[in-house]
Amino acid sequence: MTIDGDDDLEGLRRAGRAVAEARDAMLSAVAPGAATSELDAVGRDVLHAHGARSAPQLAVGFPAATCVSVNDEAAHGIPSPWRRLREGDLVNVDVSAELDGYWADTGASAPVGRVSPVAHRLLDATRLAQRDATAAARAGRPLRHIGRAVQRRARRHGLGVIGNLCGHGVGAFLHEPPQVRSVEDR
Repeated sequence: MTIDGDDDLEGLRRAGRAVAEARDAMLSAVAPGAATSELDAVGRDVLHAHGARSAPQLAVGFPAATCVSVNDEAAHGIPSPWRRLREGDLVNVDVSAELDGYWADTGASAPVGRVSPVAHRLLDATRLAQRDATAAARAGRPLRHIGRAVQRRARRHGLGVIGNLCGHGVGAFLHEPPQVRSVEDR
């Protein structure tokens, strides 16, 4: 999104704050025995308190307010009252919303109790990949530097990236340009 002034910047901040608070509240509710639909309800309530509307429901008619993926579900898991978290699971929450014409999107993963060494490695690698990508995002630099930073971090941890999932812009719509993909070193 092109920001045309302080109003746009503040609108994006408010939308971003709503999804970040929903994400954090959902992650705080992660525990063995919790149903993924219970996490979704937490996120839905936070978005509602901000006056925000679920982007997946608005944009694609998704059956829940947020996405909750467990273990090998790569993304966009549908919350369910029958899907209960168990010790050792790895859960990802994806929260996106519209607020006063501005769209924001965020997500994060958390362990459910004690998890395997592989799950810990994945959590560490993704945290560091986000840090690396943020450091690579600089005015005037090609976007490929961001994707390359993520790809390199994943490789250093013995992991890969899912090629058809990518970062994207937000603002006036949920999925705006640019798309930020992982980039193989050449």
